[in-house]
Amino acid sequence: MNLSWWLERAFWEHADKQAVIDADGASVTYRELRSSANRIANVLTEVAGIGPDDLVVTVIPDCHLHVAILFAVMGIGGVFSGLNRRQNLEKFSLDAERCAPKVAIVSPEYAHVGEILARRGVRVFVTHGAHDRFDGLDQLCAAASDEHRLVSRGQDDIAAVNFTAGTSGTSKGVVFTHGTLGNSALGSIFLGGVTSQARNLSLVGMFHSGGIHDAVRMVMAGGTLIWTDGWDVDRVVRIIRDHKPNWMYWIIPTMMRDLMRHPWWPDVDLRGLKTHVAGELVPPDVEQALRAKGAEVGSIYGLTEAMPVCVLSTSLYYHEKAPVGSSGRPDQHFCDVKLKDPFTSEELLGPDVEGEICIKGDVITPGYYNDARRTAEAFDADGYLHTRDLGYRDAAGWYYIRGRTDDMILSGGEKLSLLEVDEALHSHPDVLDAACVGVRHERFGEVPAAFVVLRRPCGHDEGRALLDAHCLTRLERWKRPRLYTFVAEVPRTAAKRSKMQGEMRRQLGDVILRDADGVTTLEALGQLAPNP
Repeated sequence: MNLSWWLERAFWEHADKQAVIDADGASVTYRELRSSANRIANVLTEVAGIGPDDLVVTVIPDCHLHVAILFAVMGIGGVFSGLNRRQNLEKFSLDAERCAPKVAIVSPEYAHVGEILARRGVRVFVTHGAHDRFDGLDQLCAAASDEHRLVSRGQDDIAAVNFTAGTSGTSKGVVFTHGTLGNSALGSIFLGGVTSQARNLSLVGMFHSGGIHDAVRMVMAGGTLIWTDGWDVDRVVRIIRDHKPNWMYWIIPTMMRDLMRHPWWPDVDLRGLKTHVAGELVPPDVEQALRAKGAEVGSIYGLTEAMPVCVLSTSLYYHEKAPVGSSGRPDQHFCDVKLKDPFTSEELLGPDVEGEICIKGDVITPGYYNDARRTAEAFDADGYLHTRDLGYRDAAGWYYIRGRTDDMILSGGEKLSLLEVDEALHSHPDVLDAACVGVRHERFGEVPAAFVVLRRPCGHDEGRALLDAHCLTRLERWKRPRLYTFVAEVPRTAAKRSKMQGEMRRQLGDVILRDADGVTTLEALGQLAPNP
């Protein structure tokens, strides 16, 4: 069934209710959201020739228009993909080459991205205003009908594609079908007890699986979606004060730590708010801080490939509470979970075992968009997706996330490929060898720490400044190393020359970086650099 039927149903039952509230306070009702989606659908079909399975990408802020575009594209049988408007410009070109979108919709401030996509043969619309090259979507919609018949879609037809980092640092497009995304959203509604009275504060955007899921879930429930349009703690505080959300379906510890440091935090009242702590290991202080303010807190673990929730969870509907540090238990509303040996893929049975979390079921992606190789690599012969996350299962069946099986870390709740950072460092002409490992950070959980061998003598501060400036030209700002140590030799295995992450972590010792440290070195922190 086409997921856009849920917008039709919300219109039938809640026509004049607020459907979406933007970060600036603007809002639309379900009547207005449906009208906008139908007008956009008619423009995409009649003007741009979009049909079933054609890909439409967006580069716009998160607002009611973005939600309307999502439902318009799904309604005509097309495929939606929101691109991260903050990513490096080169990646827009790479994404377009990889996924071959037919249409892109950009806001005026991202018209330069539209130019990049247009050079790849993409038909570009600007959301509003005049542009010398691109048609204005607002003008075309004004002349379009606000009625549109939904195209029939099956459970296996693609609704959206979400680009996420891979272990090589390049994007891979996770496929969301109408069936998998619908099952995930419905399951999360029932497990959480989300009703039409829900006012959900969405802390991520439509370029993220969580933002897509928030939009679909709230329309399904007939609730109200409140956008923050990116993470800005002052803006989020204002929105909480003004709009009094009773749901934040999930929040990551980094965001909570920012809220806890805000001057407003001592006066905040979160009674009646429900949320899940997600994105990384659940710190007890974060959970306790939420509960102390009156919030009901659950635990959750998922990933983009699971739409993105959920693999493990607690049920807020049943007021279930996980043991401290646990991310929950498997729930067959979503999928079947097995622990497998990360080297042999043998299933690990019984309590008190640790292995790779492997998943299969109704919410799991069928694979990666136009990427048969990565799809084949992700699934085993039994059809289980290997998450590369390590989990421990206790005697009562509670799961505890224990890290990664590969070169990925979670930084501020987002997956970060250390190999991508390694490659950026290696591209500098003064670098002879380099490798990164995760180091603890008080706000982001983990950030890259770089072991670097330079071709010429260089002071620690000079080397740090040199490589930080270089990384800022090659990586998104949040991905760059926050700690440098300049060594005579990067710890590597003798046979394969793979970096020895265990030895690298040992040499870093018990370092915990603070936000105030910025980008620093072991020497600046008062520790001896290894292998001087």
